[in-house]
Amino acid sequence: MLCRTFFAALALALPVAMRAAVPDVIIDEDGGIDDLVAIALVMRSPEVRVRAITICPADSYLEPATRATQLFADQLGGRNITIARGHSEGTHPFPAQWRKDAGRVLGIPALAGALPGTVNPIVPEDAPRHLARLLSRGPVYTILETGPLTNIADALRIDPSIKQHVRRIFVMGGAVRVSGNVAQTGRDGSAEWNIFNQAQAAADVIGSGIPITLIPLDATNRVPLTGPFLDRLAAQPSVASQLAAQSWRLVAAQPGTVQYYFWDTLTAAALLDPSVIKTEPLKIRVITDGASEGRTIEDPQGSPIDVALDANREKVERMFLNLLGK
Repeated sequence: MLCRTFFAALALALPVAMRAAVPDVIIDEDGGIDDLVAIALVMRSPEVRVRAITICPADSYLEPATRATQLFADQLGGRNITIARGHSEGTHPFPAQWRKDAGRVLGIPALAGALPGTVNPIVPEDAPRHLARLLSRGPVYTILETGPLTNIADALRIDPSIKQHVRRIFVMGGAVRVSGNVAQTGRDGSAEWNIFNQAQAAADVIGSGIPITLIPLDATNRVPLTGPFLDRLAAQPSVASQLAAQSWRLVAAQPGTVQYYFWDTLTAAALLDPSVIKTEPLKIRVITDGASEGRTIEDPQGSPIDVALDANREKVERMFLNLLGK
């Protein structure tokens, strides 16, 4: 006990620069409900510090996604988180009905009467240029990617050297050893929507040499979003729990709706605690044309990345209840 007390006191006495730094995080998202809940989880964690949020209008329309993002950041106590907007809807836009969800979030009771403030400003430069500027100097960032990789790919085109300021990107996307979720005429069903939306961007980032942890449908399929979990979350009175539960209720656990999963939210959980997923080092290539456009395949000539093939549902649910319940 004496030794533990001594070292704790010594740590407090050290200059700030010599203590363990809180990792800086950039979130690149596409405005869907799952993205917003992922933002809530990361912002409630004391283990990281969110510095910026960039938006790609893929699984959303830009204006409601921007407003919802800013309101979530404000309500969750964010300060000086810069918000930048991208403008690419992708080569293959998401279905219009899905893209309306960010607008529906603006009507939940937890946001009733809330107006965006100025503590988390929307910057005038677009998302790729904002990313390129942030990553051109200063700290090394971890990036949470819950949408298509468009903004990051465009930032790398602006300044390829920025990759030296990226510690790792946690990417929700792909389907490696399971079926995809793109069911469109002329497609073979092997692609997942985040990758399919802008397959070339995904190929460019995965091939960039930046360390990547990919969380594909292989892992997210292991963590369905259930009614009992939502009931437990909704019973917690905290702001974060109510924002998440009310948002998820719009799309999940309702009669007649498609099964919803921890998609972007599992990726956020993996960034905070990699033990919630089980990964393997694989060589991955993204197919960029044809009926399999957007497919993420194992290929000896592909890029070496870490791929999540399984996830621990109980640990993920416990993390959400604990962090959002604060």
